[in-house]
Amino acid sequence: MKSLFAILVLLAPFISTHAVSLSGRSTDETVCDLSPSTSYNLTKNVLFVEAGTRDEAEIYTRIALRFITSKCRDGQVLIMHSDFGDPLDDRFFRDVSAQVCSASKVQRESTSTTEAPQSFQIKCPINKLREAASHLSAIEREKPTEAKIAEGAPIRRPDSANDSQPKRDCKGSLSFGQVVLGMGGKCSD
Repeated sequence: MKSLFAILVLLAPFISTHAVSLSGRSTDETVCDLSPSTSYNLTKNVLFVEAGTRDEAEIYTRIALRFITSKCRDGQVLIMHSDFGDPLDDRFFRDVSAQVCSASKVQRESTSTTEAPQSFQIKCPINKLREAASHLSAIEREKPTEAKIAEGAPIRRPDSANDSQPKRDCKGSLSFGQVVLGMGGKCSD
């Protein structure tokens, strides 16, 4: 009896299954659930990416692969969800599913509602996890995701119209046009 228990303890890490949910909702061990709102939850829970970042689809693919290769296992059904049918979601969902699933097993289903008529989800059984992990490792060695985000982040320029004129301290003074005519105006000097 003790030897059977010892064998089970030694094999437990290899046969154990666990529920995986990116959003933290309850699920079972048969799924690797990145729904709902996959893009939002990846940037909220894994790594933030500012909208408009160059190579955004590739970055989201990497972030999703990081999560999937570290938390999921072969045999689980991958679920990804797009609220608004965004082309970015469509592209990176295709990239992710191609890395971790057989192309013939990928299913795209409409999840439309009156509020989100373009909503969809992708489901596929994970069966290429080792290959995906190897691919991710190779592209991360070439250039880490964090570096791609930093290089591709949108440039914020100050509003030049506001910076060209010095700000005046009005100290509660009103002009004739502001009071009588209801117009905006400059402070009186």
